[in-house]
Amino acid sequence: MKAAVWHGYKDLRISEVPAPKAKPGHVVIKVAWAGICGTDRHEYTGPNFIPVTKPHRLTGKLAPLTIGHEFSGTISELGEGVTGWNVSDRVTANGTLCCGKCEMCLSGRYNVCEKLGFLGVNLDGAFADYVEVEAARLFTIPENVTLRQAIIAEPVACGIHSTRLLGDITDEDVVIVGPGIIGIGCFLAAKLAGAAKIMVAGVGEDRKALVESYGGSYIDVMKTDLKEAVAKWSDGKNAGVVYECVGSQRTLDSCISVMKPGAKLMVMGVFEKPPTFPMNDFQEGERRMYSSQAHLDEIGVALDYFSKGDINADELITREVTLDTLVVDGFEELIKNGPKHIKIAIKIND
Repeated sequence: MKAAVWHGYKDLRISEVPAPKAKPGHVVIKVAWAGICGTDRHEYTGPNFIPVTKPHRLTGKLAPLTIGHEFSGTISELGEGVTGWNVSDRVTANGTLCCGKCEMCLSGRYNVCEKLGFLGVNLDGAFADYVEVEAARLFTIPENVTLRQAIIAEPVACGIHSTRLLGDITDEDVVIVGPGIIGIGCFLAAKLAGAAKIMVAGVGEDRKALVESYGGSYIDVMKTDLKEAVAKWSDGKNAGVVYECVGSQRTLDSCISVMKPGAKLMVMGVFEKPPTFPMNDFQEGERRMYSSQAHLDEIGVALDYFSKGDINADELITREVTLDTLVVDGFEELIKNGPKHIKIAIKIND
């Protein structure tokens, strides 16, 4: 089968590799569509989490490996012991890999397993004709949701999970810094969780129309000072909930500057350098910081939102490529024009 195999920095090869066979408790899926995640882009350019010298603690896998964890398709093979699923079922899956034995796994929080891994990072993933996944991680795609739309469920699930961790945000004024797919996922989740009003801040105005179509406000931080804008927008009160969805010192500082006393900060961005944290300012207002890792059952929630028409998944896909054009038209395009794209979709099989 054809697969996108990661070998190292900017070394992603479209190769012929053996197709997977379904192990007990697993299924093989014929991949229809896949999506390029921010994690995939980071793996392409570094720094990377794909093990290159020391085998992964859970899977024992080393590079080279097939990347990709956002996908949809149809089941083509059932492993021994798999029940409740049939060949040709339309599915997507949670790509989290866990040991199933540690304290976190046994409490149901397998997304923070002590040996945590991810499909497409620590085990061969979904940028391929076929992928093998654990049956317990599958989700049925509703009949009125297309396979193309279903690839958006995973990143939206990240926003839903993070919002659930915050607790009740009904009637809160919310600010989201960073309008990539994760920031947009947080925006949509906060909207559907009952936030009073939401402001999204980013560079440029590529997301302005989308955000406003869902009733949010948008500002370009290159033209407008965030702190001043939030003060005016909130009648001087500042925000009760703030999401950091970039992962930089500058954006973290900006987020903290617009939090009212008692506000909650959800850190979603991945920091390439450890940030400096203004603990005294944070503590004085009894502000609270949260973090979020992937998701649990929230892919199913996202698919339900798509099915009900609460979220238009199609408008979050901004470009289509194939495996053959993935490197130039996908990854290199993201490097050159990243802010223009929400999600680049890969068409793999009919």
